[in-house]
Amino acid sequence: MTSFKNKLDKELGEAPRFSQQLQERILHNVVQQNKQPRRWQYPMVFIGAVVTILFLIVIGPWKQVDLSKHATIIELAQHEVKQFTSAYNWEEDTFKAGRTGWILGQQSYKNDSDTKLIANTLQKAVISKKDDDYYAYRDVWVEFDNRQVVQLKMYLSDEQLAFSDRHTNIFYKVEDADTASAFIALTRKDDKDISFGEMFTFLIIALFLGLLIEIVIRKKFSISKEPKYINTGHQRTTYIVKFIEGAILILMNLYGWFIYIAAICGFLAVAMISSIAIDYYYGREEKRHYISNGLFIMSLVLIIVFIIYFS
Repeated sequence: MTSFKNKLDKELGEAPRFSQQLQERILHNVVQQNKQPRRWQYPMVFIGAVVTILFLIVIGPWKQVDLSKHATIIELAQHEVKQFTSAYNWEEDTFKAGRTGWILGQQSYKNDSDTKLIANTLQKAVISKKDDDYYAYRDVWVEFDNRQVVQLKMYLSDEQLAFSDRHTNIFYKVEDADTASAFIALTRKDDKDISFGEMFTFLIIALFLGLLIEIVIRKKFSISKEPKYINTGHQRTTYIVKFIEGAILILMNLYGWFIYIAAICGFLAVAMISSIAIDYYYGREEKRHYISNGLFIMSLVLIIVFIIYFS
């Protein structure tokens, strides 16, 4: 037995029993097995949320169906007015009023005295020819108790009041001076026009709070800023998402969707959820998604405050 062992040791020598290549392969397999597998639930939840939000945006207030069926506003005014909203707009080819809670910078009216006033105003309107002296002043969105809706452009000429039905393009004048004056005074009261200063102040506060939250979370969980990207895939994915978000912002600006609360909330939600998903997928070992989660919660609070203040 001893002679056989000595002979075997002589043939094998002191060389390792596994080649360098085999050792590296074994080590690689062990490392791969120790790595936590990627969870598929998180990307699926993200995709579902994005699809749901986009669906809600598509069926939003700008897709409302006009149910007036070519009836004149005088005929529609025979029904009880459920509610109406009014928004300042001097542009002829745009309309900025809509259902309560869906559009920024508009006044909403639901009181009986207000709804009766507009019903009385529309009943006293007569079909007429539009004069060049009239200029567009406001947009008025009216919903009746039978769920019919009408979109009216409000025109003024001195203190004379007129409307144009956007669906039928019929022009109406309100010849009763007292009724016209009362309605004009109502729309001018508590006019909520979003100023540049208010918007700029709100953005500054949002940026400051976002920076403060990021600093606190990084310090509490020891999250380093460097490296900015985990790998090439992380960098490429981030660039693609930012490019898509920029394209969406351009489209929203071209189509005037920034006045719609659903569009603003939908875009911010998609942007924040995509950021959370990317940080979780590529950097959850470093807890990078904690920062995105904190910013998302902050954004929800600011959105609620924004809607309450500017609506």
